[in-house]
Amino acid sequence: MARQRTSTTAQQQIAPNFVSLTEIAQTKATSLVLVEELPQHFRNEIDKGFSTGWRNLDKYLQGLRKGEMTVITADTGVGKTTFCTQLMVNCAMQGIPVWINSWEMKPESIMRKIASIVLRKPMKLQNFTEGDNAEFDRWCKQYKIYINPHTIGTSIDALKNDLVKAESLGIKIVMLDHLDYLVESKREKVHESIDETVKALHEVAFALSMHILLICHPRQVTSGNEEIGIHSLKGSSSIKQYADNVLILHRCSRTDSTADPNKVKIKVAKNRQFGIEGSTYLFYEPMWDGYVELKQNI
Repeated sequence: MARQRTSTTAQQQIAPNFVSLTEIAQTKATSLVLVEELPQHFRNEIDKGFSTGWRNLDKYLQGLRKGEMTVITADTGVGKTTFCTQLMVNCAMQGIPVWINSWEMKPESIMRKIASIVLRKPMKLQNFTEGDNAEFDRWCKQYKIYINPHTIGTSIDALKNDLVKAESLGIKIVMLDHLDYLVESKREKVHESIDETVKALHEVAFALSMHILLICHPRQVTSGNEEIGIHSLKGSSSIKQYADNVLILHRCSRTDSTADPNKVKIKVAKNRQFGIEGSTYLFYEPMWDGYVELKQNI
């Protein structure tokens, strides 16, 4: 008995908050659950999520699921923001409220991108006619797209609060353009900041049952004769770990002089839920600043 008391005393000296094995055994372990005791709804069919609006891309991703984060990357000028904006329009047209945060572009520019995609007209610069206004207003009343009018970036903590407000409005998909505006770049260890930011976004997407589209820039622009990969991203290790899906855009003519200059490859480089990776192709339409899908995945 004296030896047992001495042992207990020594343990308490090492760790004042030490809990004995006996006390642990008497405590109900909430982290230990039998498979048969799991909720019955776990056995329901998996929700594949919202369609991207591009059939061949859906064959890989199946859809955009709530509680997940998709990372989109590409070299400069390939069309990351345009691709994501059209993706948001496609989702909105399914009756899904969405929220676009583009700290790199003015809200007017984003509005004009949306109008070009909706009206299938070159609305980047031109004046809206009376007919354009009427048609676009009808569309906007039917489908809910929210825009963040601020272009100075934000902190991850402030964004979390905004996401809670967005969730209360029924918003299910959020576009963030881009990661650099959320990271404290002045910190000595930028990679640590990227890790913390990406992890926080993954956690908040899960907690609020939202889907986050996060645009990330590559570490540096490639030489032009090669495609970028996940390894090219700033903070690639944390993105590999926390992103549920990774899409890499590539303008084919940059590595193939015979390719159509408007042909864009969409590579699914990560697909956590279904594990299907591969590539599909879209054609950029300069007139209305959007993408159409090839009938065949070539």
